[in-house]
Amino acid sequence: MRIHRERYQHGSIRKVPRAHGFAWEFRFYQTVDGKRKLKVQTFDSMKYPTETAVRKAVEGQLGALNAGTLGGKVAATLGTIIDRYMREDFKTLRHSTQTTNQSLIDLHIRPKWEDVRLADLTAISVKTWIDKLPFGPASKARTRNMISKFLNLAMLWEYMPVARNPMELVKVKGSGKRQRKLVIITPDQLKSLHAALPAPYNLIVLVIGCMGYRISEVLALQWSDINWESRSIEIQRVFTHNQIQEVPKTDASGNELPLIQKLVDALKVWQESQKTDSPFVFASPVTGGPMSASTMSKNYLKPTALRLGIKGIGFHAIRHSYKSWMAAAKVNPAIMKDLMRHADFQTTMDVYGNTLTPELREANELVAGQLF
Repeated sequence: MRIHRERYQHGSIRKVPRAHGFAWEFRFYQTVDGKRKLKVQTFDSMKYPTETAVRKAVEGQLGALNAGTLGGKVAATLGTIIDRYMREDFKTLRHSTQTTNQSLIDLHIRPKWEDVRLADLTAISVKTWIDKLPFGPASKARTRNMISKFLNLAMLWEYMPVARNPMELVKVKGSGKRQRKLVIITPDQLKSLHAALPAPYNLIVLVIGCMGYRISEVLALQWSDINWESRSIEIQRVFTHNQIQEVPKTDASGNELPLIQKLVDALKVWQESQKTDSPFVFASPVTGGPMSASTMSKNYLKPTALRLGIKGIGFHAIRHSYKSWMAAAKVNPAIMKDLMRHADFQTTMDVYGNTLTPELREANELVAGQLF
């Protein structure tokens, strides 16, 4: 009987002359339709001046080529998994998630763990490192979860045997607690903010107070999202990390919600005052696109709130306050779930989805009406 021996390949790199300077050729074998075929990949010498630089660039690729071999499993490092994750999984994420994960990987995880073999990665070594990181419990927990994800992928891709993920043993103290005190304001305080803020920031806080929207949703609102006849509004996109992202149709965040008549009137007055063709309700006078939430909060919301004696407020605190006002008004929890557009409450409700019922409109009138 012929025994098939798994081969671990390192590939070969050679320098080839070009009209101006030289290039590098990385030669390796890849199995296609059951046959091993020679492949050649070229690297620009301006970007990769040394053979070591080329070797570094193909580490992840070699790891994938050797994933099924014993040598590949033994040699695989966390960097091998990170590289494959960046090639295969990273591009499927939302832009905001990509930005967060990229920063976490490049600034913290790669420098420490890239060259560590999977077999040598232990729970205690990761825990000791995480405990010393210079940020709060929430960010530490995010780091731990990212490493845990990489190890789960390593098991899925058969770089290591399927077993209990050692990151299950790593606990981040305080990560389950709210790091900042939750600020809840009263309807009267929101009315004071509305009166003190200049346009359009006064209208923005009023929209959040009347609808319980997230600031990312308000900034992405377009005039076409408003149905003036039915007095309703539907979230179809968000503006986050300087990019517009579409809200999935299955996402509860995109449900249609009722508008109180006085808010309709305020929005129409604002629309008539605009001298721009921008589709956005709250367009930047400079770019015509959405405005910056951080700039508005820093330059207008927080200073104005402090002058009124309201400390620690942000746009999201107004959303929390909207939920608190509903509870105080004894709104049915099922109606609260739909008005807040939370995905999970009861399976039946999730199956049938949200409709613009009289109960929703009545509850919203009861709460938003306090702000006028």
